[in-house]
Amino acid sequence: MERKQGKKLNLLYDASVLINGAKNSTARSGVYFVAYNLLLEMLKREDLSVKIYCYPKYRHLLDEVINNDENLKNLSIAKYSKIDKMVIHFEYLKYQNKQQKNSKIVRVAIKTLLNCFKFISEIGNTYKINQEYKKIFKEIDAFFSPWQAVPQEIKNISHIKKYELIHDVIPLIFPENFPDMQDEKSSIYKRFHSFDNDVFYFANSEYTKQDFVKHTNISSENVAVIPLSTGIKYDVIRDKNQIDLVKEKYNIPKNKKYLFSLCTLEPRKNLVFAVKNFIEFIKRNNIDDFVFVLGGGHWKHFIEQLNDAIGDLDSFQDKIIKIGYVFDEDLAALYGGAEMFVFPSLYEGFGMPILEAMKCGCPVICSNVSSMPEVIGDCGIQINPTDDEELINAFKTMYFDGEQREKFINKGLDRAKSFTWEKSVDVIIEEISKNV
Repeated sequence: MERKQGKKLNLLYDASVLINGAKNSTARSGVYFVAYNLLLEMLKREDLSVKIYCYPKYRHLLDEVINNDENLKNLSIAKYSKIDKMVIHFEYLKYQNKQQKNSKIVRVAIKTLLNCFKFISEIGNTYKINQEYKKIFKEIDAFFSPWQAVPQEIKNISHIKKYELIHDVIPLIFPENFPDMQDEKSSIYKRFHSFDNDVFYFANSEYTKQDFVKHTNISSENVAVIPLSTGIKYDVIRDKNQIDLVKEKYNIPKNKKYLFSLCTLEPRKNLVFAVKNFIEFIKRNNIDDFVFVLGGGHWKHFIEQLNDAIGDLDSFQDKIIKIGYVFDEDLAALYGGAEMFVFPSLYEGFGMPILEAMKCGCPVICSNVSSMPEVIGDCGIQINPTDDEELINAFKTMYFDGEQREKFINKGLDRAKSFTWEKSVDVIIEEISKNV
């Protein structure tokens, strides 16, 4: 069914994940940046009328994010029934009392009242959408979730078309890393995806689409691939003073070249493999002016794993620099000052850091598995993420072959231009417009 010419598409956008933008932290991950940038792009579109949805318990946090963000201040947020407003109120009181460590009697009273209102709300949303909900949602054409399953109260409204964005199927590929999510009742996918062919899905890569179809009962025709872009705007920085300032900020020796990585230090990211072979590379070539800079959240077992993998790690402590969380404003200079960027992940739904590095003119070494070849193309070196010699040889090419590095830099800059949020939203609007 085609929309009438000139009629705006009324879209309800689930912005719950934007609460992760309340402060600078590792919670501002790729999922957050995708949700944020898709929303900003949708708000620019004249053929879209966007209203915001948020899970009631997150509402006070989302209000805080919106009030502190110039780009979001004029958002139209969907209101809730009177019962759900009470749920929001008591969720906030519960949060406040936890922060202030008030008396146990007060906390129990708030929790009891909250549970009562939740119970009433769930009954109302399960068996009958009340008149207030009907009034709010009657003009909505489509619901889009950039992160999690369509809420039950939306699912129950037949005229609203439902859409979800799939980022990956990591809990199904690496179940050992998600022990708390394997129970059928608490399955991450029952919370994050609807598994319903009445919902249409967007996947962030062709690989994610194929994996999602393979591991679920969703048909391939019910999934479209959208290109993504980067979380923030990047420039190519070559100014030595800027680079030296950011090196000083993160305690990177000014007289050293460095290899850069940026990711959470979880097993799937395969950083032990990268560090081990970096050390082997500098040992073989008697290199003393090169360090490995690790940006991102820390994995508590990372050092133990490194010690197990590298017998003489103590001799190379000064070559491994863990800088932790990196602020947005420093990323372009960190990428720009690096000799190369390495991303040997075992699985990615998309691989946004690869694209970030290319946009900043930093040559990339990445894995040749899952979605990563779709991002890098022939603009860097792809390696088997379990083959030591392939990675060591890639380090050798990037470090010693200036002509090849320059070729990768230029090709990467050119390829990165094809990944835009405009294209992402074009695909979303085109697909939704077919059905409303």
